[in-house]
Parts: sequence; C-alpha cells; structure tokens
Amino acid sequence: MNSFITHLIKAAEVGGKELSYYFGLNLHKQTKTTPSDLKTSADINSEKAIINHLNNLFPTYNILSEEAGFINKNSAYTFIIDPLDGSHNYILGIPNFSVSIGLLKDEDIIAGVVHIPLLKQTFYAEKGCGAYEKKQKLKVNNIQDIQTASVSFTYGYTANHQTVAGIKRNIQQLQVGRLLSNWSPAVEYCLLASGKIEGIINYGNELYDFAAGKLIAKEAGAIITDFNGLSEKNDTSNMFIASNHSKIHKQLLQTVNRY
Repeated sequence: MNSFITHLIKAAEVGGKELSYYFGLNLHKQTKTTPSDLKTSADINSEKAIINHLNNLFPTYNILSEEAGFINKNSAYTFIIDPLDGSHNYILGIPNFSVSIGLLKDEDIIAGVVHIPLLKQTFYAEKGCGAYEKKQKLKVNNIQDIQTASVSFTYGYTANHQTVAGIKRNIQQLQVGRLLSNWSPAVEYCLLASGKIEGIINYGNELYDFAAGKLIAKEAGAIITDFNGLSEKNDTSNMFIASNHSKIHKQLLQTVNRY
C-alpha cells in the first residue's frame, strides 16, 4: 500500500468517525434534490472533516463533494467525495452505509477508497494495482448462471421512473437469482469486487456515488461497459453495467439495450 492510498484511507476513516458518533441519534433531516433525497448533520460534519484532512495534504486539488459541490482549484486532479453513501439506511438505523472517496485525473478514476465504519471494513484500489480489503487482494467470482446470480440495480434520485420500472421488469424476466437494492451503491461495488454478488446495473447515479467503488470493482476483475456493451469513453459515465463474467454481462445487457 503506497502512502497516497494511506492518506485516502485516513481521510475516509476521519469521516467515518463522525458518522459513527451520530449514528442512532434523532437527527434533523433536510431535503435536497427530491423529497426522498435527504441530508443530516452527520453528512455535513463527515464532509467537513474529510475536506479539511485532504486540503491539508493536497491543497491544490479540486474537490467534488455531495454536499459542498465543486470546489475548483484549476487542477487536473479532483477528489470525488460521498461523506455518507447510504443516507436512508443511516437515518433508519441500518448499519449499511459508507464513506466513499475517489480521485479523478482528468476523466480517469485513478484511486478509490470505500470505508464501512460500523463493520470496520475498508476497500481500496489504485489504477493498475489491484483492489484490496485490508491486505487481502480482491477478485470477482466465476458464477456464470444468471439464475443463481445476485444482481443490484442502482439508480439516481432523479432517474426516469418509467425507465426504472422497465429495467426492473426486464431483470425479473431473466429470472435472476436475487435482485438487490441495498441503498448504498459504493458498498455494492465492494460486494461485487469481493465475489459476494455478480452484477450491478448503474442508471443515472451521481459521480460521487460510484467513483471509488467502480474502480475497486474494475481492479478486482469486473467487466464494465456502457448499456450498448461498449467500453466506456471515460470513467465518469453514469450509465453502465459491471459484472463478474461475460455470460452474466451479456444477459444483463438485454435488460437495458432499449434505454
């Protein structure tokens, strides 16, 4: 593990400490883009702690964060921060949430960390260097039968409801073993990377929802393409499929090819 990844992990842990402190408390909720898109003082304090930590170490890097927005310093490098991925889980007292920090160079994700505070798990990857949880190298599994596969469908708050319903129907018609929606996209990519699930359909999420997790999955061997089955032009596209195997991938493409 190089020193740069160590700094990212520390930043994620600083944010996670804030989330752990506030978890289970009756927090005031504020709406954002839609009535179901919420934030609390936990999100805000986690974000402040992460940004302060990174600014002290990398003062010239841009920052794109869920609550603070884009802080432009005219750098080729941008930290992509989700200080609380899985806000609804957090508010409901469900311990399935994380801190997600990715690093973008131009339009390429070159490093990522996902920290799950209550489980004390930290997943990380650097482009071209593999993906890890602690010191254990991660690898997607080799399941090829869609009927035994677990697949996640994750989508943004502003996604078209008819399209979402159509994709869900198509997935169910494939007779997928299990269709998941655990409300924490970053965690789902780590599940794919560690061989726990077989596929993810990402439709319209924000960059901070998937930047770190997408790299972790890719470095663990996941296949990632756009909805047409083509290699992505850049890592910032928010409509893509990630899977463990070409046979699973081909079938998942059938669920989205009309969209």
